[in-house]
Amino acid sequence: MTLPPRFLSVEDVLTLHGIAIEDQGGDPSLRDRALLDSALATPMQQFEGKYLHEDIPAMAAAYAFHICKNHPFVDGNKRAATAAMIAFLSDNGWSFDATADEAEPVILQMAAGSLDKLAFTDWARKQMHEKPKMELRDFFEKVDGEKIIQVMEAIASSSGPTAGNEINRTWEEAMAAIPAIAMLEHLAKQARAKGNEQAAMYWYDRLYVLIALYRIAEDMGYEW
Repeated sequence: MTLPPRFLSVEDVLTLHGIAIEDQGGDPSLRDRALLDSALATPMQQFEGKYLHEDIPAMAAAYAFHICKNHPFVDGNKRAATAAMIAFLSDNGWSFDATADEAEPVILQMAAGSLDKLAFTDWARKQMHEKPKMELRDFFEKVDGEKIIQVMEAIASSSGPTAGNEINRTWEEAMAAIPAIAMLEHLAKQARAKGNEQAAMYWYDRLYVLIALYRIAEDMGYEW
């Protein structure tokens, strides 16, 4: 059964806009709440039980187009439009592949009115791909035991989250995706603080396995 799309709320877009303004500057004010509501309602529109925007890429492009054209914020409308498109894709198992440098001129053309909705949607669709999905049992059938050991050794030989950039990134991303890792790390630190190094390593070994599995899934192209 196909799951219904996960649409963005007003609060989601306000948060995305706030992050963009904080990062790049500008006035954070909402100019017109009704125009924002209208932009966010458009991808959800249905007729006789069918969505007017036929699929996830079309809905994602609609978020960008209508936020940009409705201009609901004082500043940062193009940034909010792009962020909303990418967030909607991510929430629904899709990725946006264009770089900021590639997307910026297209967004500017759309904002200026020289690129209509159909043309923008055609361009945006070519920049999107659905993330691969795999049953858990299929994943474990494909996992290479030697690879698990290699990744575990790389993590274990580091000093944890303060290690090099690549290990640090993997550690932090895995912890965000798998809450159990944080719990295991807490138990390991507790044991170490009590002078029980054997117990600390017991817990660390288990969290290394989880981080290794996360990294292998990432290397195989599967996204969380």
